[in-house]
Amino acid sequence: MAEMLASRRSRLWQLLDPADVAAWVFAEPAAAPVDPLPVDIDGDWSAGLDETGRRSWALAGWAARTVVPEAASTAGRYWILSRLDDSAPVLRLTVGVLEILGLYESGEAVWLRLHAAPIGLAIDAGIVDPEEWGRRGIEMLEDGTKTLAEEKLLVRCPDLDTALWLLRQPPVIAGLRLLSCWVAAGPFSFEGRYRPEVVGRAWQAAESLTGAEADAAGRAAGALGFDRPYRAATVSGDLPAQRSFDAETYRAGVNEHDRLCRSVIDHLASIGLRGGAGLHGVPVDLAWRDAEGRQFIAEVKSLVGGNDLEQLRLGLGQVLEYRNRLASHQVPVTAMLVVSAVVDPVWRDICAENSVLLLSGEDSEAMWSEVFGARPV
Repeated sequence: MAEMLASRRSRLWQLLDPADVAAWVFAEPAAAPVDPLPVDIDGDWSAGLDETGRRSWALAGWAARTVVPEAASTAGRYWILSRLDDSAPVLRLTVGVLEILGLYESGEAVWLRLHAAPIGLAIDAGIVDPEEWGRRGIEMLEDGTKTLAEEKLLVRCPDLDTALWLLRQPPVIAGLRLLSCWVAAGPFSFEGRYRPEVVGRAWQAAESLTGAEADAAGRAAGALGFDRPYRAATVSGDLPAQRSFDAETYRAGVNEHDRLCRSVIDHLASIGLRGGAGLHGVPVDLAWRDAEGRQFIAEVKSLVGGNDLEQLRLGLGQVLEYRNRLASHQVPVTAMLVVSAVVDPVWRDICAENSVLLLSGEDSEAMWSEVFGARPV
């Protein structure tokens, strides 16, 4: 997939590496953070909407934040969200040359386009049940658009609840993301139709969905201290070879990330604790509760190919974001950053100043025991 995406010449690759986008396609179906907003929004714009109208805007915003690559920075350049105010107002998400999603503000129908490959694979594996889709009133329609005509599906849902159910299925999100990535890397002729206020409104409205989703995940996690068991990322044995993508470094990074995660989980198990991944819908690498019920989260970063500075900056930013998001759901946590090695010792001071525990794969067993025994800071 990385090779396929990289074959398309586009300004998009000034922002993103094709390999990173390819990995994102199959990542957890989480929405982009509400901050930064792509644009400022205008006051209490939703006051005139009924509950269905607000949910329609929220769904449109959630879709944009979930299936468009780097959505916050590419609004108006690679995608737009438009509102056609006819007799029945319609919200439309257009990425590249293609309308990816559309819905009536009244909530009476939602339609979306997605790449067929992930759905076909999921059906073959028994993950997607076409009969279940039929029982829920989900229809496969004939699509008259020519872009990727043989490779995409047009799907119609009868209402918002059915659309939300469908959009929480990982193969569906993968299909939407794959199609979105492909068309986002092509031409975009709709900049003149971009209305920042529409994007800003829907972007913020989506928090009503992501917040509810996080609350539900938190209730399901219960006393475990995480949403789901840890599973290693998988790497294809046949990765593309190109200047912008070092397959061997990428594979080494994924393997090192998995080794570090398993080292943390094994250490937790040795002291009678169980670790997993995700927490309250926030995509933390690892999460657990200690014997006294205190909640911990960890962001894990592999340092390979001389990328230690970039990875440390990224890892610290991520764990600070996750800590803030969990705090907004009244979940106080102790944050930890786990890396392969600490090349520059200044990072221990930087993390300490931000109340983040820093642990290296090269630290001694005594250091690991001391860090995991640390009280929240």
